[in-house]
Amino acid sequence: MTGSSADSARRAYAAPLRAVDRMRILSDGPGTRIVVYKTVDPEDPYMAGHFPGLTLLPAVFVLEALRQAVTTVVGTDEPLNLLEVRSGRWLAPMQGGDEIRLDVTVTPDGPGRRRVTADGFRQDGTPVAAVKATLGDRAAVLAAPPPQDAPPPAADEPSGPDYTGILDLLPVRHPMLMVDRVESLDPGRRITVAKAVSGSEPCYQQMADGLPLSRYMYPRSLMLESFGQASVLLWLSTGTARGVPVAAAFRDCRFYGEVRPGAVLRHVSRIDRLMADNVFVSGQTWDGDRCVMTVGALVGSSRPRERVDRAMTAAS
Repeated sequence: MTGSSADSARRAYAAPLRAVDRMRILSDGPGTRIVVYKTVDPEDPYMAGHFPGLTLLPAVFVLEALRQAVTTVVGTDEPLNLLEVRSGRWLAPMQGGDEIRLDVTVTPDGPGRRRVTADGFRQDGTPVAAVKATLGDRAAVLAAPPPQDAPPPAADEPSGPDYTGILDLLPVRHPMLMVDRVESLDPGRRITVAKAVSGSEPCYQQMADGLPLSRYMYPRSLMLESFGQASVLLWLSTGTARGVPVAAAFRDCRFYGEVRPGAVLRHVSRIDRLMADNVFVSGQTWDGDRCVMTVGALVGSSRPRERVDRAMTAAS
């Protein structure tokens, strides 16, 4: 896949960035094998606001790369979308200038569904990611029955940090800052955070006129990133998170229905376990009274900056 064809694909549907620079198809058929390459570019959309001064590729953008690559291989009219992240492990930082290689296997998993496994490596051979996910076409997206749980009640009065407090706590800035308001906070236990989906976000830039509404579906990689930021706010309320907070693993994340501009997402994140420099959270995301995502487990890890910034290690 050349850069021009990737740009065309990005203009055809909402996506946070061109997550694939090039790829090779090694084998076709029931077990398609492809190799995907992406160089971490600080000039990419969203990247300037992700750990300013320390360019790190967000873990969720590996999921976006898989979505874009498999959409191109399958050649569907509508883009594929994440249905489930069965497991994702992030093994080493991916910094500006790193070329990431993803070795990907794609197998059919029922009508309109593809099961994807991927192992990621930096150019020096260091493993950086291991992912098992399921992608589906629009029919598969709409067919997934959402949980019937009731949405969380609205808080009488907001509790927790205000917007300036959020800025003080999170190491992200516009446009990567994806939490707008803390609705309620029970420190160390539970948080409810709101995120408004705006049509002016970078994921909607450069989209061609005349596209159907379905192409404006909010990328599920960004929805998972927003949930992660809400979880970091909850983790910080325990006083145990030190250093650079990064995603270490996702498990059993499932997505339901479509989210479009104008929605206000409400993330509910709960701490299930604290252990040394790690936190284990779970939760749900709501659009009004619809549950649009469930997170079985998100594991966050707090690492000293010198462990994630190789430039500091080289200087020492």
